[in-house]
Amino acid sequence: EAAEHAGSVMTCQAIVKNTIGVGVDDEDRKRTWVADAEECKKRGSVETAPAIYAHVLSVFKFKKSIWLKAAQLEKRHGTEESLYILLSKATTYNRHAEVLWLMYAKEKWLAGDVPAAQTILQEAYAYLPNSEEIWLAAFKLEFENNEPERARILLSKARERGGTERVWMKSAIVERELGNVDEERKLLEEGLKLFPSFFKLWLMLGQMEDRLGHVAKAKEANENALKHCPN
Repeated sequence: EAAEHAGSVMTCQAIVKNTIGVGVDDEDRKRTWVADAEECKKRGSVETAPAIYAHVLSVFKFKKSIWLKAAQLEKRHGTEESLYILLSKATTYNRHAEVLWLMYAKEKWLAGDVPAAQTILQEAYAYLPNSEEIWLAAFKLEFENNEPERARILLSKARERGGTERVWMKSAIVERELGNVDEERKLLEEGLKLFPSFFKLWLMLGQMEDRLGHVAKAKEANENALKHCPN
């Protein structure tokens, strides 16, 4: 830390690399090193902490929690490029860590690189084909970037893979936004057959009927909602 504060970043990194293992038992390495990195971060040593994490991750490549801590540090104190490099490595070593893929895609999207975010999510669901969070993130990316047809295809695939009530709800919302009333109704009714106790689908059905001026049907939907969702 003294070297960092004196402006000698490379010296700081070299000291960390050559001294970090001194006096630390093998079984205590992960806990001790992560604690050291976090303490450095608290003291504002934003070059020493990443240097420690870099070493920890060279030893514990498959520890998702450490990659997340390192990524949060990089996001706050590093550069965009250094964060992308770290997240690329994180997803390479932790192919089934949903949270790392989502973070990587989100950072690319926030930076305005939609094609890169799309590519990351496509790679993610190659490794996590049944991850609803990945499918929904991909849907959101397409829908909010004015690609409704691509968004619909993703939701259709998510439903085929046994999507939860959230998938059916978002599917109906897309059709509502596109003005496809018949498809909206179909999805709500199919969703309610699968998830009769999910009150939001009943609420959306009642709102749709009300929007269309079908007062009796709206009332019926609300009554069914109370019957299936008494709480």
